[in-house]
Amino acid sequence: MNVQNARMVASNIRDGENPAYTVADFRAAMPGFSVEIIGDDILQGYVEMAHNSVKEARWHSLWKEGMRLYIAHFVTLYLNTPGEGASRGDLLKAGQSQGMVTSKTVGPVSVGLDVSQVNSDLTGWAAWKQTTYGTQFATLAKMLGKGGMYVW
Repeated sequence: MNVQNARMVASNIRDGENPAYTVADFRAAMPGFSVEIIGDDILQGYVEMAHNSVKEARWHSLWKEGMRLYIAHFVTLYLNTPGEGASRGDLLKAGQSQGMVTSKTVGPVSVGLDVSQVNSDLTGWAAWKQTTYGTQFATLAKMLGKGGMYVW
């Protein structure tokens, strides 16, 4: 084993070129994300981002699933942001941390949110907890990326 291969094995980093995965592949796997919901130009950006982050060399037979979940997560976050012509209030509300509802009152409306999990985990998976797609992605990524390592 040469030095470069030894470093790759020791670091647990996997790199390389991915097979083709396109906007059409994503739309076929996730027909709910139609062109009426999100345009091809925006979706293409997320496909490219996924190609740079989700490596087939790491994910193997689960690679297409990783690509699907990664893209769906970021598209969902994108769709939760205010669109063109949004008010200042809409933009400020979209920028707030989202948490779990811990209490609610119906009479002069009140809602309690717990954002501690999101905010305390910024060194971990943070925003991946914001969508079910992200939670699934993070679960698989943790399983695939936590293989045993031994450094001489």
